[in-house]
Amino acid sequence: MKILITGHKGFIGSYLWDHIKNSGVDGIELDGIDFPDDIGDFKTDKIYDVVIHLAAFAALRESFEDPDRFWENNVVKSQPIFDYCRENNLRLLYASSAGAHGWWQNPYAITKKVNEIQAPPDSVGMRFFNVWAEENSRPDMLYRMLQENTAKYITRHKRDYIHVKDVVSAISCLISCPSFTGPIDIGNGESIPVMDIAHAMGRDLPLKHVVGEPDSLCADTTKLRDLGWFPTINIMDTVKNNV
Repeated sequence: MKILITGHKGFIGSYLWDHIKNSGVDGIELDGIDFPDDIGDFKTDKIYDVVIHLAAFAALRESFEDPDRFWENNVVKSQPIFDYCRENNLRLLYASSAGAHGWWQNPYAITKKVNEIQAPPDSVGMRFFNVWAEENSRPDMLYRMLQENTAKYITRHKRDYIHVKDVVSAISCLISCPSFTGPIDIGNGESIPVMDIAHAMGRDLPLKHVVGEPDSLCADTTKLRDLGWFPTINIMDTVKNNV
């Protein structure tokens, strides 16, 4: 099986790359492209069995500051990859977002909803919820900001936190289920107050009201569980054990 991963040096992409490389499965050929490579200039004569498109900007609050940059990368530069998969009738797994459920609320979520519209037929829009890891999370992610004590405030939001290893196992499940297409939630299936995480990690921060984001998000994991996947790591168990 030939697999192409865009964003293979990014947060999720690097974990996925290592997981596939170390899986011990024979006959898998991996290729990757990443920043600073320009995905908007994507061209190849090679035909893959699966393309996994993870090269996207994901910092929701930054999208308010520079919506054009997010549109250019997430929508315009994704088009050649989507066209390549459509023209060659290839299976595509691409990074959508939980934000697609309320796509009208911020520029980042709009780009993800547009991805779901522009995607070719044999594709899966992976609606990632709040992905975290004990190490190597993006600097703008709440868990890492609480770890490093760089968070300036906390909100009253409730969020679904899914460990990056569970995300990788979900992607692997989708690779092995070629009949499934369309958008799918990839989360833990539990909505947790972000204040609870902060308090469990010993952080007492001022509250701030943030606009442009839903108050609560929780993945519907029914489709993934029907495919045989289930989450294995709960963020609250981890933070309580590490206090």
